[in-house]
Amino acid sequence: MSNTYRKDKDLDPLLHYADNEMLGVLVKYLTTDKDGETRFTETLTDDERFKAAKGDYKQVWQLIAGELQHFGGDTFVNLFRQSGVEYREILTDVCKKLKIKTDYKAETEKIEQALLAKLFQNSWEKMSASERDELRKELKIDTSLTSSAALTAIIAGIRMGGFMSYQVAMIVANAVAKALLGRGLTIAANAGLARAIGVFAGPIGIAITVLLTVPAISGPAFRVTLPAVVQIAAMRQQMLNEEESIF
Repeated sequence: MSNTYRKDKDLDPLLHYADNEMLGVLVKYLTTDKDGETRFTETLTDDERFKAAKGDYKQVWQLIAGELQHFGGDTFVNLFRQSGVEYREILTDVCKKLKIKTDYKAETEKIEQALLAKLFQNSWEKMSASERDELRKELKIDTSLTSSAALTAIIAGIRMGGFMSYQVAMIVANAVAKALLGRGLTIAANAGLARAIGVFAGPIGIAITVLLTVPAISGPAFRVTLPAVVQIAAMRQQMLNEEESIF
């Protein structure tokens, strides 16, 4: 029996209507470890309802959400309340572990954008000059700006929302998937975004991998919740920018 889903406005209707391929990536984070082995603590893959769905994850989105909520909660406490914690608490915990400065009373999407901005900023420092130039071209950032000014413009664009926020969310989510699962996202994207997704997986993947090896923050739960919230942030941006997310 899978973990009980706790009604959560930040996951419903997002997971209910999410792209099935994107849901599949989230499932992988919840059920497999860094070596591709089944997690000892996961409950999804033995659930008869999950198995009956045969990869149609939209049918069992509540089971998936419940699994995430339990990873975000204290295991001992979960035994007594019979449910985990809401997604917003998981997201906030991830951001605070990464020492992200943002308004934690803001809308969930804004907190997700702050997370994406931080991860992107960490990755920018690991990019070569040519990679930065290519990214600036794809994001339509003025090439006359200095590297520092270009980064500032991109961070501002992420936090404002809209198409740039979607672009960066997909770039980051793809890099995380490639670094942790060995393969990137397979969903359709417009031509420019598809190029950017492929080019920048390396630097962003390195930055994420480093974060997941920092002893002070990288406990077993964090190694699940960090990639999970990145994936959910990307799914939210995909849904908000649905008309521009395909060719």
